[in-house]
Amino acid sequence: MKAGRLGLGVKPTPGGNFGADHIAVSKKRGESPLSTHRWAVQLLLGGILCAAVAPAKSTPAGQQLELLDLTGHGVNPLANDGQKATVFVFTRTDCPISNRYAPRLHKLYDKFSPQGVAFWLVYVDPHQGAKAIEQHMREFSYRFGALRDPNHALVKLTGAQVTPEAVVFVPMKSGLRMVYRGRIDDQYVDFGVTRPAPTTHDLENVLEISA
Repeated sequence: MKAGRLGLGVKPTPGGNFGADHIAVSKKRGESPLSTHRWAVQLLLGGILCAAVAPAKSTPAGQQLELLDLTGHGVNPLANDGQKATVFVFTRTDCPISNRYAPRLHKLYDKFSPQGVAFWLVYVDPHQGAKAIEQHMREFSYRFGALRDPNHALVKLTGAQVTPEAVVFVPMKSGLRMVYRGRIDDQYVDFGVTRPAPTTHDLENVLEISA
C-alpha cells in the first residue's frame, strides 16, 4: 500500500494529494460567535483558503457514529464534552509522511489541548489491529487518543482521502460542524514533491481561530 492511501480502495485525488482541498464555513447566523465573514476573512488572510467557501458539513446533535477504541469498544467521536474544537488526523502505521508529522502534531497538542481542543488519531486500515497501533503510538510517543475506523464511517462522513489528513469540528447549536479538512501544513506539496520547511501552517491557523 503506497503512502497516502486510506485503504479500502480510497485513493487521493489527482493534484490534491496534500492540499487543503476542502475548507468550509457556516453560512447560518446565530450558530457560533465566529461569523461566516470572520471565518472567510481570517482564513483568506492566513493564506489557507484553497477552495471555494461552501456550507460546512454538520452533524445533528446526538448523532451516533461508532468507531473502535484500542480495547475494541465502540466510541462516538462526535460526542462533544465541552471541547472548543475536535481534531481528527487520519493516519496509518506504515505511512512515512504521517510518521514524519508526529513531532508537529505533538507541538499542536501541547499548544491547543490546554485551550480545550481534543485530538484523535484515526487509523483507517482495517488490517492494522490494536497491538500494531499501540506499538506505533509508543514508537512515535503519541500522548493523545487513538481510534480505529475499519469500516470508514468517519472517512465517509468527512470525505477524507489521504493520510495524513486533518479534520476539525467545532460545536454549534445544531451540532458539531466540520470547518476544515485538509493538510497539516504545506511542506508536502505532492507525492515526491516537498519543501525544505513549511511556509503555511494550515491546521495551526484554523485552531488559532477555533480555540
